Amino acid sequence: MPSIDDVAKLAGVSTATVSAVVNGQEIVKPRTKRRILDAIHTLKYEPNFYARTLARGRSNIIGVVISDILNPFFAEIAQIVQENAIRRGYQVLISVTDFSVDRLNDAIKYMIGMRIDGILIMTSEMDDKVLKIVQERKIPAVFEDVGTVNATTSNLRIDYEGGIYRAVRCLVELGHERILFVQNPPMSLQPEQMFSHRVRAEAFQAAVDRFPNLTAHKFAGSGRSPFQAGVDCARQILQRFDITGVVASADPHAVGLLRGFQRAGKKVPGDISIIGFDNSNLCEYTDPQLASVNISRKEIAESAVETLLGMIEQNRPGVEIHIPTELVLRESVGRPRSP
Repeated sequence: MPSIDDVAKLAGVSTATVSAVVNGQEIVKPRTKRRILDAIHTLKYEPNFYARTLARGRSNIIGVVISDILNPFFAEIAQIVQENAIRRGYQVLISVTDFSVDRLNDAIKYMIGMRIDGILIMTSEMDDKVLKIVQERKIPAVFEDVGTVNATTSNLRIDYEGGIYRAVRCLVELGHERILFVQNPPMSLQPEQMFSHRVRAEAFQAAVDRFPNLTAHKFAGSGRSPFQAGVDCARQILQRFDITGVVASADPHAVGLLRGFQRAGKKVPGDISIIGFDNSNLCEYTDPQLASVNISRKEIAESAVETLLGMIEQNRPGVEIHIPTELVLRESVGRPRSP
């Protein structure tokens, strides 16, 4: 592999001048810059990334850790984060944990070793060791829901409570008196590690407590893939509960429930109304179209990138970022049949 010394020798300049051109510094005369660029092209020289990182003290790379690349919610966030980061001159290193706390820890340590400038941790699972590692190393970081705001840590706070309350209220106002909250927590996680699952279940309980005449239950799936778990849950729900409305903790699970109820001969929304959560692109392609609580992936991603780069480039302290939710009504919700 050609080195920076080879480029400098061919162009007849110092290595410092070559370095200035490679790093985009506008201090080299146009004619000299052209000689250096011609030499780089002739030799097919590739700058040493690690050397540049050490010299500049910055890598211009941010890390993004998500739980599930197949889940549209996480995938859309990662895509929009990458688009915004590249626009600002940063590359993105993405890691997927598959809801494993061990893989989350490994991803954080690897990214630190890669000298990333900052990190976005958008996972359903969390572990105290992760928080400790990030905060001890003073790496600029943005967490989703679980971070403690301090000088180097920001936190995205999603309004799960408001979104689920709107879903419950909608069913109540349509005349539903017996509803169910369904979730599918990963089998690999302990209850204390499943923050987003826990807070959604707590939000459901808080919502139903505001309607004393409402009969409500909670049901957890098998921990399998969310689509198949939803199909399996539908069969078990029909055997155990007499309900007319369901609020699911995530859209993929809601899609599985929809298919499972239909296979069992139930009409949606004629027999059972379903509301999902996240308002992913899946919702508009089911039959009937799925109502869901919307969380703007665009707002999450853009706010996270803007906040993180402000911490990296301007040493801004961490902040709490509030992300609103709203209910998007579609065909899967209707009035219950009269007894």
